[in-house]
Amino acid sequence: MRPPGTGLGTLGYLEVLTLHRLDDWWPRRGRRRALRRVGAGLLAAWALAALPARAADGPALITIVEGPALLIDGARSLQAVPGLRLGAATIIETGPAAQLLRVEFSDGSLLDLGPDTKAMVLPPGLAGSGPRAPAFYLLQGWAKHSSGGAAKPGGLLSFAAEGMQASGTTVSHVAGDALQLFVETGSLQLLERRVKAPNTLGLKAGEFYARDGADKGQVTPRPAAGFLPSVPRAFRDTIPSRAAALKGKRPEPQAAPTPGYGALKAWLTAEPVIRREFPRRFAALAKDAAFRDALVKNLAAHPEWEPILFPKPPASNPSTPYLRPDSPRS
Repeated sequence: MRPPGTGLGTLGYLEVLTLHRLDDWWPRRGRRRALRRVGAGLLAAWALAALPARAADGPALITIVEGPALLIDGARSLQAVPGLRLGAATIIETGPAAQLLRVEFSDGSLLDLGPDTKAMVLPPGLAGSGPRAPAFYLLQGWAKHSSGGAAKPGGLLSFAAEGMQASGTTVSHVAGDALQLFVETGSLQLLERRVKAPNTLGLKAGEFYARDGADKGQVTPRPAAGFLPSVPRAFRDTIPSRAAALKGKRPEPQAAPTPGYGALKAWLTAEPVIRREFPRRFAALAKDAAFRDALVKNLAAHPEWEPILFPKPPASNPSTPYLRPDSPRS
């Protein structure tokens, strides 16, 4: 029996301004190391202080955590625990040894994530083709999405396709550009993405969709050989909602190490519609020399970072004459 069980976009200007001022007066010797320590401390302290204040308003709730999992919300990284509420664009990453992480949305729909999975809940700025924005974006790994009692549950989104779950449960797996999708119960409307002629497919219970690369996907009346045995064992259980059991509980968030470039690379180099807000959300991380160097080295993979890395100098005011420091003032 399983036990019962927010990005940088809201980072206050105080932390960024403090780091900037420290950089102005700190002695050059040991400055970089000191700044890293001060910055990490500020970010960790802000994360622990800010999350409880936002928790009551989050549209998604973590109700089950079985195995290691991290939450990345801008410059913050936290250990996933039951009872935490998530804001839009929160990244969830489960470890290879994880069994199950469940997110329950305010509309009653459920999202189960398997091992070695990277997903973003309620990705911002994505209206989708259906009546509601996607509930999650699956970058890698396993997801089981159930409509629950939602009248119009959010859909699922991946690099290869967008799905609107009218009812029932769908199991999805993403590995690179490949997508496998099995409609366990109910029905699913699927729109293929990144094809010359987008095609909308209607899948019913028991049908299976597979696509790899730029080619159109194939729908078959049953899953491909080897798919069902590879589905995470925890997905085979029917687990009821746990949201009611966690009502009123406020868990203590535990800070995790600030994510480095390597930890975020898969997201930073994802498709443009997903990464376009990352320069704003992760700007504080660029204060770290190693993170900044990696951004510069891989700038071609995420050109939207150029204004952050190489900001243009402010335009001079032609009405104000330039005075050298040693020029006499009137």
